[in-house]
Amino acid sequence: MASPSTIDIPVDGHADPGSSNGSGRIPPAPTLPAPKRRRRPLLIAAGALLVVLGALGAYALAASSAQRIAVIGMASDVAWGQPITAADLTEVEIVADPGLRPIRWSNEASVLGKRAAADLHAGGLLTDEDVMTGQQVPPPGKALVGVAAKPGLLPATDLTPGERVLLVPTGENTPQAGSRPAPVSGVVFTVGAPDAAGARTVDVLVDQPNAAAVASWSAAGSVAIVLIAGR
Repeated sequence: MASPSTIDIPVDGHADPGSSNGSGRIPPAPTLPAPKRRRRPLLIAAGALLVVLGALGAYALAASSAQRIAVIGMASDVAWGQPITAADLTEVEIVADPGLRPIRWSNEASVLGKRAAADLHAGGLLTDEDVMTGQQVPPPGKALVGVAAKPGLLPATDLTPGERVLLVPTGENTPQAGSRPAPVSGVVFTVGAPDAAGARTVDVLVDQPNAAAVASWSAAGSVAIVLIAGR
């Protein structure tokens, strides 16, 4: 009796008609070669150029934001109404900022001799608003009167330019209280040094119609200076 013939059966249970392997094993899948990478020099150069341009742009932005300019700073205090001299100014370098509008140092000559429009303090920056432009002293409608005040007729506290005062007539040569002239308001412009007797001459801006009366009180030595609130 003939022995039965053997049949190769694949592991998946189906005959593999294309199999020439009599062992019943599935041959391994063919290994594909790795794809070859192609270098693109133009793309590499473009990327490097972008990196360089980005670095240069960042540097330019940092340099422009830190740009420094020379402006006018105050080296000493200058009271309101007083002339600005070269000794009062100093050159200061600051980082440019659109929020600040100081006067450039190159324009220093344009402010020399002009008067301060406010009390200027050492360490500050000088702006156009701090300088009187096109304004004479005294201004129209005002008069500048030198008032000689004896000790006891002006405050012991030092007067400073820009302070408001009342000029009050006093003394025996003035009329009695019922008809005595009313005090005159004014603004201190400059304060002189005390003399040997302690008297001071204070230049005061008053309304022009009151200038003659204040001058006569001063000449008679019968005027008191009273400091009032406000500037």
